[in-house]
Amino acid sequence: MSEPSASSDRDPGPDEAYCRNCGSIISERAEICPDCGVRQRPPPQSSIESTVDSALEGGNPVVAAILSALFPGLGQIYNRELMRGIAFIVGALLAMGSTMFLVGFLLYPAIWVYAIYDAYVRAERGPDRRRADDAGRRDRGSGARDERDTTSGDWDE
Repeated sequence: MSEPSASSDRDPGPDEAYCRNCGSIISERAEICPDCGVRQRPPPQSSIESTVDSALEGGNPVVAAILSALFPGLGQIYNRELMRGIAFIVGALLAMGSTMFLVGFLLYPAIWVYAIYDAYVRAERGPDRRRADDAGRRDRGSGARDERDTTSGDWDE
């Protein structure tokens, strides 16, 4: 590590930071320190790389909807909701099998359209909000105690 420059005697301003190598004060947006020449942040990605990365990391509503349009459940799996995706896949396969009884002609399109809608909406919400929604739903359905007074006998309303 080289010695800090004279400018590091003062505190950095609102748009300034310390160089991670030499400790001199530089612009917060600087990619390379002008004093020591050490890169401060990774090089920018090309637009193609960033587009592919964002499409593959999950959470893009358009990609989720397109995958669910190809086959129900794929958009949910893309959104990192494996069990939900498997449920849609099983439901779609059962609906396809029920076309022999003419029920599937109505059931499969309904599952298909709902899977597209669900994948798009849940991708828009983001993973943190999806987890919070699922946790709240589990708490309500897991036999959590009711807030009513148990001593008054008001359970059979």
